[in-house]
Amino acid sequence: MAVFFFAASFPGPATAQDLRAERDRLSAHIQAKPEDDEATYRFVVIATELRDYEAGVGALERLLMFNPNLSRARKELGFLYARLGNWELSAQHLRAARDSGTLDAVQLAQIDAQLPDVEKRAQPNRLSVRLHTGLRAQSNANFFPANNLFQLGGVGLLSGGAQRGDVNTFQLVNAAHDYEFGNQRGDQMETRVTAYATQQFNLPQYSVALFSASTGPRFYMPQGVFETLSVRPYVTGAVTMLGSSNYLNTGGAGASLRADLSPDVWIEPGAEWRSLWVEPLRGPYFGFSPYATISTLATGDAVTGYVSGAWSLLDNLRLEGRVGYTRANAFDAVQSSDQVDAQAMLRVEVDPPHPIFARRWTIAPYARFTHLAFDAPNPIVSPFVPRRDAAWTYGIMLDAPMTPMFGFAGNLEFSRNDSNLPNFRTQNVSVTFGPTAKF
Repeated sequence: MAVFFFAASFPGPATAQDLRAERDRLSAHIQAKPEDDEATYRFVVIATELRDYEAGVGALERLLMFNPNLSRARKELGFLYARLGNWELSAQHLRAARDSGTLDAVQLAQIDAQLPDVEKRAQPNRLSVRLHTGLRAQSNANFFPANNLFQLGGVGLLSGGAQRGDVNTFQLVNAAHDYEFGNQRGDQMETRVTAYATQQFNLPQYSVALFSASTGPRFYMPQGVFETLSVRPYVTGAVTMLGSSNYLNTGGAGASLRADLSPDVWIEPGAEWRSLWVEPLRGPYFGFSPYATISTLATGDAVTGYVSGAWSLLDNLRLEGRVGYTRANAFDAVQSSDQVDAQAMLRVEVDPPHPIFARRWTIAPYARFTHLAFDAPNPIVSPFVPRRDAAWTYGIMLDAPMTPMFGFAGNLEFSRNDSNLPNFRTQNVSVTFGPTAKF
């Protein structure tokens, strides 16, 4: 529902047609009167909404030819060059506008919010870090079946316990490092690192810690059909803790091919192989519990094929999506499975409630569907019925920058797993909120 609400809140075909008509009218006007700065600014706003950045650059360049001291025009020109990926020219214009001494506090705040990122993108060796911490509340923190029913060996049982809500603190770190090789194609080494940890207040056995990383070169390929075409082979790995014990370790490699079909659309198919090692549960049978085999994850390997992409419908509206298929081969045959996963997100950038907040805020409704099918029945749960799960997740995210470095982010999410076995039927509502920082 959220996706349809936000889609209905932005211009449809008729409005976009009106914008194009107004752009054409203003274009004719500033061609006849190129010194009309207010008409030029209005033309640039409309051209930016329509993602016609080159037209906006041309109009501002003509305006500066008649009056090189227009700092606002230089500021807008710097922002447009950033959208075109010309980071060095963008930084030059933004610095000149900032140092002119003629801009008001709001315009200076806009430059200060964007200039550090622009200057960083102009460097061949770039490191970006984003931190997010805060509180998360869940209605079903122990992932208990929503109906309190279990099957054990095919026999239905009513549990003596129930799902429990809980609150936890969390810390999330995302780091990205790019190092350009210095050739004309723009090839570079890309490294991505994620670290995440939670501390449950009442259920410490469900506290988690995750560290994952991937690294590999991106090579740009000569072509004439797409805007850009690049291939990225990489290696990847992850370590996960559950409670105070090591739970899951993975390592593998993959490759993806990204094609920018136009300035508004990109698509990236890829494939990945991972080896999985899951710490078995200790128990009374030969040192291990047979109930370890009811876990979704198991020691073995997994091969994933996927296609991701994005479409910028307007300057402030972008649709992102991903579809993937994973084949998991476990050492225990009853835990081998096929998984299909589809997800979509609509990123909507809105003006903040006060002009002093120079960056746009982002509201992003999203949805995800996962279908999981195991090869064979698990005799510990149900000897004759293979497990089938259909998991749905719906949510909405908010990212609200307050300064160039600090802000707040939140998330409201509902998830439901509709399994054919009562052991795995779950529901959960979670709310997350806390401060963010970027460097």
